[in-house]
Amino acid sequence: MLGKLIKYEWQATWKLLVPVNLLTLVTSFFTWITWRLDVKGSLAMDMAAVMILLTYVLSLFMVLIGSAVYLVWHFYTSTYLDQGYLLHTLPVDKHHIIIAKVLVSTIWIIISMFLIYVSLFLVFDSDFKDWGFWVFEVLRSIATEAYSDVGSMFTAAMGIIALIVGMFARVLKVTACISLGQLSADHKLLTSFGFFFAVQIIQQILNTIYQVAILSIINRTGEFTYDTMWEYSLITGLIYVVVFYLITWYMMEKKLNLD
Repeated sequence: MLGKLIKYEWQATWKLLVPVNLLTLVTSFFTWITWRLDVKGSLAMDMAAVMILLTYVLSLFMVLIGSAVYLVWHFYTSTYLDQGYLLHTLPVDKHHIIIAKVLVSTIWIIISMFLIYVSLFLVFDSDFKDWGFWVFEVLRSIATEAYSDVGSMFTAAMGIIALIVGMFARVLKVTACISLGQLSADHKLLTSFGFFFAVQIIQQILNTIYQVAILSIINRTGEFTYDTMWEYSLITGLIYVVVFYLITWYMMEKKLNLD
């Protein structure tokens, strides 16, 4: 059943998110061409190049912000509005519902971030003809690093894992706040925003406490290694994942109130 839910979530989101992400590639291509044309001395071409660049930058923001807003709205409407009636009447465990929605949303975020990174690389750092060479060099350097410095590779791998866990934590934070917002009878969305900002403030306080503790350690010992930064990110990320997941599950399982 989990596989079917994931398939349904993917089918429900790809029709909008695929074109949005393709927009990044299209604007990247035109921007890449414009930046490599010799248009010096032509005011009209210079203005056109600037407009294309602005369009490219705006498209990146639209992909990031638009995708995030859509995923949040999709979770809210498909879980707690009209579609939620059908969803919650299915013989499906609430854990499967949460996992399917969070997994698909996180995958879309990773895809969008990867495409934006590739887009920036192609537009500003390299030619298309260098893409294959760049990939080869990255793979070769990774392999070399793996044999020469296992510790560095382990740190890099754990850093990537911590980053992915952090993405799951951010998605679950949104689902938890939306779920908590259902406690309100008349202002569910407004209450959800209130919970979100409250959680943000709490997280900022905790991060400030951590930074003060790190500064205290540096002042006392004079030493601090950034190789262990992934440990804090991974531990806090896992804690947030568990807390936000349990909140989302509890609200769905015990406090579900569909109007």
